[in-house]
Amino acid sequence: MKFSSVRFLARANIKGNKRGNLIVGIMFFMVISLALIPCFSITVTNSVNERKDDFRSRCLELDPWDKELTIDALDSIRKINHVQEVDMLQGMRDIGFDLIEIDDENANNAQKQSFTVPENANIITSSLIGSEKRNVIAGKSLDESPEYSCIVPNTIDLSSGSENDDSDYIDGKSLIGKTLVVTTSETNKFALLYNYFNNEQSGNEWVSLPSLVFKLKVVGTYYKSPTSFGYGGTVFVSEKTGKSIVEQELKAGGYDLNSNKSDVEKWWSTPSLRTHYVVVDKYDNISYVYSEVSKMGYTCANDPELGTSESVFIMANILNVASSVLVIAPVVLFIFIIIQSIVFNIKNRKGEIGLLKSVGYKDTQIFLTMFFEQLTLIFRGFLIGGAFSAVFIAVANLINCNSESYVNRLYIVKWSDFITLLVVSLVIAMFILFLCQLITVKKITKIQPKDAMYDN
Repeated sequence: MKFSSVRFLARANIKGNKRGNLIVGIMFFMVISLALIPCFSITVTNSVNERKDDFRSRCLELDPWDKELTIDALDSIRKINHVQEVDMLQGMRDIGFDLIEIDDENANNAQKQSFTVPENANIITSSLIGSEKRNVIAGKSLDESPEYSCIVPNTIDLSSGSENDDSDYIDGKSLIGKTLVVTTSETNKFALLYNYFNNEQSGNEWVSLPSLVFKLKVVGTYYKSPTSFGYGGTVFVSEKTGKSIVEQELKAGGYDLNSNKSDVEKWWSTPSLRTHYVVVDKYDNISYVYSEVSKMGYTCANDPELGTSESVFIMANILNVASSVLVIAPVVLFIFIIIQSIVFNIKNRKGEIGLLKSVGYKDTQIFLTMFFEQLTLIFRGFLIGGAFSAVFIAVANLINCNSESYVNRLYIVKWSDFITLLVVSLVIAMFILFLCQLITVKKITKIQPKDAMYDN
């Protein structure tokens, strides 16, 4: 018998399958449990892990407000368990620059005119801190690039330098080879935070420096996770570049970098007055290190540079547990219903099977007919469940992509993850069906043509 005949007979039998809708329904819920829910669980877990692994998620800011950070003090902090390094901030930290121009020396006039800078374009610029590295996904890293190079995120919103509507984003790779001409605004100037410490009082103050123009050559792009709030428009420069920019600003402000006359000059030339960052080996050890540093009497931030709310970790754990439970339960129920449906079909179609054998059908053909009957029902449930899940994710992504909330952006699902899990759910269902259908082989072979008169 031809394969088309097997399929035709299988579809015909579906109309008489009293449990067909139940199989479609359970497959629908299995797709939800194996594809939709795990998608969010995997997305949240990956996002949280990416954030926890980030260098700045393992950095605690250390300031000399209660005690000066002498060499002995820094050595004592380095000896604390889980502390990898203590790095001094020598460059810039999150300085907002106005973007004046995007210069491309290799482009002709027509090409330059086609790439216009948005009105009020702004970028956040930060220099690397000590041992910090930033891997690139295109172009060159800062380690292998000359001074006054920079790397930009793979998607960047030049209109504000922050994370807004995706329609405002441009591909960071398109900026490689171009030069960002930037300056601080006339109103905000170059705002620099410095620390001071004396016998009477200690703390920090802002100093406003002149607006200078700087040119930063884009050499590469780094991957910007959807949940890396705060890095949405951040342009990174090397520590050496950041230090050079700060030096130029201080000199333009009239400060003598070799003098200790003013608090600003004393801060620049005295390492014990500078802000440092305690780099911890793992994010989970942040609390322990903070506690130990605080016990030593030093001023330390209780949250890392790129902090994450405890509620985020709780949500990730809840989703992981829920995903595990909701994956196992539907699979077990699916197996039970499939076996019950197959046994029910054999019992109630004994006469029909006998009749098929009397007209020349072989056991293998009857097996395939019953298999494709169940498979067709499963595929219907798969299509309905898959369509529902896809629409749900599309709507959720649309809402979450437009949100600036870190927690909301945790749920932005990658379509590649969803499609993979969707295919896996179908393969699992087909494999379970095939194994369950094998139990009918002996029962089918025992039915004879004479059983065609069997009374259902």
